[in-house]
Amino acid sequence: MKKLLAMTLALTMALSICACGQQGSAEPETNSAPQTEAVSTAAETSAETTVSESTAEESDCIEIDSPEELVSFAKSVSDGSKGGYAGQTVVLTADIDCSDVEWTPIGTMDLEDMSNYSCMFQGVFDGQGHTISNVTFDSDYPICGAGIIGMNLGEVKNLTAKNIQIHCTDTYSMAVGGVVGYNMGEIHDVKLTGANEIAAVNAIGGITGGSTKHVHDCEVDGTTIRVLGDNDFSDGRIIQCDVAECGGLIIGGSFGGTMENCKAKGKIIAEGNEPVGLGGIAGCLEMMDSVTDCTADVEIISEKGGHAIGGLCGYSGTHSVGDIALATEGVQTHEYPGIIKNCHVTVKMNVQGATHVGGLIGTGLYYYGEETAFKIIDCSVKAEINGAVTPGAVAGRAEHSVIESCNAEVTLDGAELTDEIGKTNTMYESSDQSEDAE
Repeated sequence: MKKLLAMTLALTMALSICACGQQGSAEPETNSAPQTEAVSTAAETSAETTVSESTAEESDCIEIDSPEELVSFAKSVSDGSKGGYAGQTVVLTADIDCSDVEWTPIGTMDLEDMSNYSCMFQGVFDGQGHTISNVTFDSDYPICGAGIIGMNLGEVKNLTAKNIQIHCTDTYSMAVGGVVGYNMGEIHDVKLTGANEIAAVNAIGGITGGSTKHVHDCEVDGTTIRVLGDNDFSDGRIIQCDVAECGGLIIGGSFGGTMENCKAKGKIIAEGNEPVGLGGIAGCLEMMDSVTDCTADVEIISEKGGHAIGGLCGYSGTHSVGDIALATEGVQTHEYPGIIKNCHVTVKMNVQGATHVGGLIGTGLYYYGEETAFKIIDCSVKAEINGAVTPGAVAGRAEHSVIESCNAEVTLDGAELTDEIGKTNTMYESSDQSEDAE
């Protein structure tokens, strides 16, 4: 998560000096200025189509009911012309089929000037129970934040996405999701259904690729996450990387925030050598205070090794000095160990030669001189694990962690696996090390 964390810090610092940045407020400030201008379509669109905007006296609400209006709106966010729609609500008034449009993610990160938050979505996007379907987006150039919504600093809710195909193959691409690419706000009551495939090299998720805030009441079904790229740990140290990293059905990679009441069913496939951070709900739930009331039914395939793989999440936990050492990086935690409560997983893993593998959680992460820790309460896992090296029925590695209650029915290569915790002596290390961690 090194690049994700660095971008998070830069963006957080930029937003802190501007009052209009919401960072996920569920109750955005009312914009007193009337919205009378229409968002026009791109020049290449022959038909004159505009996004309907009401005046502030009515509801300050932007209504969208066609694919042309949705594409026009997306471009108006990403070009920065509307200031990210901060303080405004965007609603769908119909189901929208994007089969015949060239997709542009709603909001983006300006990789040349990450203080340019005006090109990121900052309002409220309310699907009102409607469906956006058949979105296809392919990119072979560097991008941060790809999905229906590329960059969310506001609130995304009440939306169903169906038959979404997002493929970002450049090595420097990250935060790629079926619904949201990079979430620094709130996502809730969002579903991903149908035949979906999300593929990228770093932070790949069904609902959101990367996240630093709050995700709850979301559901994924019928989705394949493909983790691309190759790693090489032949020197013996397993260090967090920026390639072939963090794939999960709900969240790809999360650093901070919380997660509640999410449900996932689908498949995660790592195509290259030694991927890191694979999990049913999320690849990474690092520095997240709590993960509660989540379920996953998942198949995980990694035929060329791998590290930090779990039925719920690949790696997780909080740091005992999170409010001190990590505050300089924009991350604060309030629970130690991080809480994993009332989560239930059914998983089948084919992970040949992989280490730090657990039926529920792969491992914590060695960071700022200690390993992050988690506390498992009232969880269950039913797992078939094949090919892993010294896995645990509950956790692959769990230094300073607590397993208070977890019912595990797990087999390893067809035989019962009774060890709750795996027997690896090798730390899974962050590349974001302080000097004492080297």
